[in-house]
Amino acid sequence: MNRRDIKKAHEQSVIRSFKHYLERAGRTLSIVGYPDPPDAVVVLDGTPSWIEITDAFIGADFARSLTSFAADDVEYIPVGRGVALNPDESFIEEVVAVVEKKYAKASITEVFESSGAGILLVGLYSPFVFEREVEHIVGVLSAIRQQHDDRFSELYVYNAAHDFFPVP
Repeated sequence: MNRRDIKKAHEQSVIRSFKHYLERAGRTLSIVGYPDPPDAVVVLDGTPSWIEITDAFIGADFARSLTSFAADDVEYIPVGRGVALNPDESFIEEVVAVVEKKYAKASITEVFESSGAGILLVGLYSPFVFEREVEHIVGVLSAIRQQHDDRFSELYVYNAAHDFFPVP
């Protein structure tokens, strides 16, 4: 499976998990398609919407290692050795950076202007993220949301187990 196929499979897996999360909360999500961008066009609780997914990794080495391990079109790139200094602070900076990038992305602006607000799902890929860190990240992203337009009517973070946490 090449990297593009892995990305697509990952996104569809996250969307299926998100659908199950919403169903447990008494909501409905129907998937209309995967145009890219956005990552999915959906109907949420009877209203047309869209979903964009982004992932934050503890570091670029970790991201390359994770994706190259699963891909057959690139050579595996192992994570280098070293010590993580201030992993919580560094990771929160990365989470903020990937979210800010989605707010600034021209193609997402076009989707927002043509289709209205959508949903942003942010994956948290770090071995140092536990409940306390998720709560802190949710608070930081809630403040970030207040500084931007309403292109994301809903924003969630999720962990590697696909547990979802709403960002107010």
